[in-house]
Amino acid sequence: MPRVLFIGDINVDVMMGGMASLPLVDREVTCQTYDVVMGASTVLCACAYRSLGGEAAIIGLVGHDEYGEFMLRGLGEFGIRTDLVKRTSRVRTGVTVNLIYQSTRTQVTYAGSIAEFEGPDLEAAVFRGFDHVHCGGVYLQTKFAPRLTAVLELARRLGLTTSLDPQWDSTERWEYMDEWMPLVSWLFVNQDEAVSISKAGSVAQACRWLAQRTRCPLVKTGQDGALIWTGREAPAVPGWPVQVVDTTGAGDSFDAGFLYATLQKQMPLAEAARFANAVAARSCMFVGGVNARSSYEDVLRFMRA
Repeated sequence: MPRVLFIGDINVDVMMGGMASLPLVDREVTCQTYDVVMGASTVLCACAYRSLGGEAAIIGLVGHDEYGEFMLRGLGEFGIRTDLVKRTSRVRTGVTVNLIYQSTRTQVTYAGSIAEFEGPDLEAAVFRGFDHVHCGGVYLQTKFAPRLTAVLELARRLGLTTSLDPQWDSTERWEYMDEWMPLVSWLFVNQDEAVSISKAGSVAQACRWLAQRTRCPLVKTGQDGALIWTGREAPAVPGWPVQVVDTTGAGDSFDAGFLYATLQKQMPLAEAARFANAVAARSCMFVGGVNARSSYEDVLRFMRA
């Protein structure tokens, strides 16, 4: 069974659901639900991949605090290896507050241990026993981002496939992307990220631009599904209509679904993207990024229904 090493952000998500309105300046806005759940792009992807039936381990950094314990315990309950996660007393574990109004989500993040994370030791032994390396959320990881190129180069020398979901760069400079794109087997971006990175006039043009720089870009287009690059064009793979409860982790679930379909089930590209769309859609039916806990059989039943 292919083993995937997830490298990147680990933080808690505070979910404020059913808000009466979008946040307003100098006004109190009520919400209907409140919860503290596992968060972070890398974590949500690892949990979704493990739920589908894959083997996963994670490298990251958490604080010596209650939220750090919460995250390690949660990852362990999913069956994800955490022995490579380090702890720090310099900062607290990262926290993201999610303000959910209807189908929209506003986020406020305390970077903490996310920004403090420096990445894995650049030794072959760290990657031994793994078949694939996935990195996520790198633009909040200000100490790790400059080292990611070396990580991807080492993984490639060792014969591992790689994937990257950079998440949004608030500066929109997309520093290092020119270094990373040629080194990854699969690049996951959403439509806004694709257009911002490429400065293209449309999502289709952005996908074509990315395909000239990376082996296989996959552009996530929300409820519309995804664009995949087939070598000459970027056909749309339709999404699955659902009653959206919360979009948290939908993109990360897509990543996990595609990786599982490709690495574990060896599906063709379009079939893997269709499966990934289903994993993402099913995740939107649950509050929080990990509560769907979609098994492979769950997703197949969802697709049949």
